[in-house]
Amino acid sequence: MAAPVELVLASFNTHWGIDARGAPFDVAAAAVGLDADVLVLQEVWRPPGVRASIDDVAAATGLEIACEAVLAPDDMSGRPRQLPRPVSGTPPGSWGLAVLTRLPTTRRFVIDLGCPPGDLVTRRAAACVEVDVDGHPLVIAGVHASHRLWGSPPQLRSLSRLLAAEPVPSVIAGDCNMWGPVLRPLLGGRTRAVRGRTFPGRRPHSQIDHIWVPSEVEARGGAVSSYLGSDHRAVRATLRLR
Repeated sequence: MAAPVELVLASFNTHWGIDARGAPFDVAAAAVGLDADVLVLQEVWRPPGVRASIDDVAAATGLEIACEAVLAPDDMSGRPRQLPRPVSGTPPGSWGLAVLTRLPTTRRFVIDLGCPPGDLVTRRAAACVEVDVDGHPLVIAGVHASHRLWGSPPQLRSLSRLLAAEPVPSVIAGDCNMWGPVLRPLLGGRTRAVRGRTFPGRRPHSQIDHIWVPSEVEARGGAVSSYLGSDHRAVRATLRLR
């Protein structure tokens, strides 16, 4: 009998590499502890002209930065400038999300999700990577949906529909900024790989960070991480392709 075709997927909102009080934490150490084959990161901050924490993550874990999407550029065009400047007194940087992987990558693409009225950033998008899992293709779509209640559900529904048109199965992972029971009817039969409170990081009361899997993928061992330093906790699961 052939061995099961599996991978470990984790998602973590890094909050620019600072905690809720503004103190920096070790993003690379947190990523190493997640021990994932594919890692989706949100609120990745790239300061201008210097090494970013995501580069440290790649070096520490051995993962490749396969796809990165900027959601808030260093020029916010009149929007609140404090958003992409987590460290007081430093020049503004860019803010976005990324997918890192140690698996072979066959395709990388970004899906624009639109930006609802009242959103603090200029763009919402999904960073997508098609990986080869022992000869089986799988798309991982990393997402950071809008914090506006009227923005997240339409964005996730649109993303799920677009991915359903792909010729290979897909998984949606990230900060969905919405509770699972609200999103599940909108996602075309996808189910949650992880159940547990993820926000806020120190004393979470809600789950807004998710891994959504289709019927072709079985989730095993889904769990929420301990407190890692961010204002979110990470989610992690072993995914088995049926």
